[in-house]
Amino acid sequence: MRRCFIPVIALLALFCLPASEVRAQKTQKGEKVYEADKGPSKIDVSKYPEEMQKAYKLFAQKCGKCHTLARPINTDFADDQWNRYVKRMMNKPGSGIEPKDGEQIYKFLQYDNAARKKKPAGNSKGAGGK
Repeated sequence: MRRCFIPVIALLALFCLPASEVRAQKTQKGEKVYEADKGPSKIDVSKYPEEMQKAYKLFAQKCGKCHTLARPINTDFADDQWNRYVKRMMNKPGSGIEPKDGEQIYKFLQYDNAARKKKPAGNSKGAGGK
């Protein structure tokens, strides 16, 4: 029985160690890495109305403090989901998102949703890629 036990332990160590190393690399700074984080982190807003270009700058400044800009840029949310998400981010300690900023960020995300993403109804993968 002992002869069988040692190879089993060795195999477990062989397969579990690399997985734990990968997890540690991803969360070394305590940050989660979502699928949306791996996409583009900028939007070409040069053809957007001036108001939306200003809102994009605010979005980049405020939202980039806590997470990658790629996360919201590559997340498919419907307008009501963006509204809830922005409100949730406003309540995060240190976000610095005032109500008037949150409104502008929401308007930008809503505009960008319609202008750039043009996705079919019912596709609402969240920030966590779920």
